[in-house]
Amino acid sequence: MLDNANLTGTHVSWTLIASLGDFLDAGMFAGTGITLSAILAYLHITSTLLAGFPALITLLGTAFGALVFGPLGDKYGRKFIYQVDMIVYAVAAILLAFSFNFIWAMVFYAIIGISVGADVPTSWSLISEFAPKSGRGKLMTYTNIMWYVGVLVELAIAIAIYNTGITLFRTIWIMLGIIAIIAWALRRRLTESPRFDVLKGRYEDLHSATKILGSAQEATISASTAPKYKEYRYGELFTKYGGPLLFAWFLYLMWGIPASTYGEFFPYIFSSLHLVSTRVVFAFEAIYFGSAIVPGLLIYYFLTDKVGVGRYPLYLTSAAMSAVSFLLLVYKPFLYNVPVLLISFLLFGIGQGLGVWPITRLYSLEHFPTSIRNSGQGFIWFTMRFEGAIFGLFTPLIVKASVTYIGWIAGIFFLVAFIVVGVMGVVAPGYVRTESKSLEQTAGE
Repeated sequence: MLDNANLTGTHVSWTLIASLGDFLDAGMFAGTGITLSAILAYLHITSTLLAGFPALITLLGTAFGALVFGPLGDKYGRKFIYQVDMIVYAVAAILLAFSFNFIWAMVFYAIIGISVGADVPTSWSLISEFAPKSGRGKLMTYTNIMWYVGVLVELAIAIAIYNTGITLFRTIWIMLGIIAIIAWALRRRLTESPRFDVLKGRYEDLHSATKILGSAQEATISASTAPKYKEYRYGELFTKYGGPLLFAWFLYLMWGIPASTYGEFFPYIFSSLHLVSTRVVFAFEAIYFGSAIVPGLLIYYFLTDKVGVGRYPLYLTSAAMSAVSFLLLVYKPFLYNVPVLLISFLLFGIGQGLGVWPITRLYSLEHFPTSIRNSGQGFIWFTMRFEGAIFGLFTPLIVKASVTYIGWIAGIFFLVAFIVVGVMGVVAPGYVRTESKSLEQTAGE
């Protein structure tokens, strides 16, 4: 009934509320990068290696938060997780704003990361599980856009008060703490995932969800009419769903290293070129992230759920654009040419919004059964953020050697993703052509 329902304003509003986790994930990423220089100066940190610690700690926190809380979301429910984690985020963010030494700052960075790791994979599972099958891609568009909006809000603050040092740092993190409290309050109105309720035999809880989401048949739900879901054990995620897990891990690795590098080190990277002022670097970052919103709303949104013209061609197009955007940086005359840099930012921004990031999210959700969907997300996020953390630790050293190395690494990653997904479309189309299929169908295939 929910699979065949029309997409309604309630679907959208629930998705936006759940997607506040994406806003706060982006806030963690961009906030760490935007305020890095300020907190390093305030705490008198001069070591290049220690400059990578805030990124390392937040990413490691996210990795282990996802690994631990992913299975808990499958055991106790999606709502159980996302009612608690926002309060933890809020307290840690506000305490971070007033950190007085390096060790306590790292503790609060870690707690923020853990809460993000618990929240975002769970929120995505929830959204996918109440979405109609012909609107799942559309709803996931909002999660992507909320991420970019989170960055743009912070950049607007940074551009306005960019030279205020620790005041900028405190403003950013207090703002994120307040948003987390608002998210916690709004989420109290959401119901549990209908699929999780079916899995656990809570048929009476389904009535309100199906009624709100537009089904006229909610009163017919019972043990005899509801679908039967098998409850898989955590280990079966690796034994029975190893193929989808490997595919999702690969896509997240190819995306995660470039994205986390730009997310947390964009100002650090391009300020090192000494081409423009810090305020202009923030404006460049706003162009980069802002350019992802338009194709997401105007192209991806309308094509992603269309059979034959949806996810597979969109992914290939966007991966190619992303590869070109980074490979432009390997040629030093281009690297020091401001118009070429702007073209590079636009190519990556438009490319990721066009498909490579939201489709990666979809592929990681659609191939797992309900009983281990959150566990699958948690494990994939663990690998992505752990890898990003290790790379982030050495990013300042790589940048110090040459920004061209960033271009080579990220460009090759996206080129490899383009080739692998292109081949998958021929030899294993069930992995990449998932438009208008139910979650049960994609997991079964």
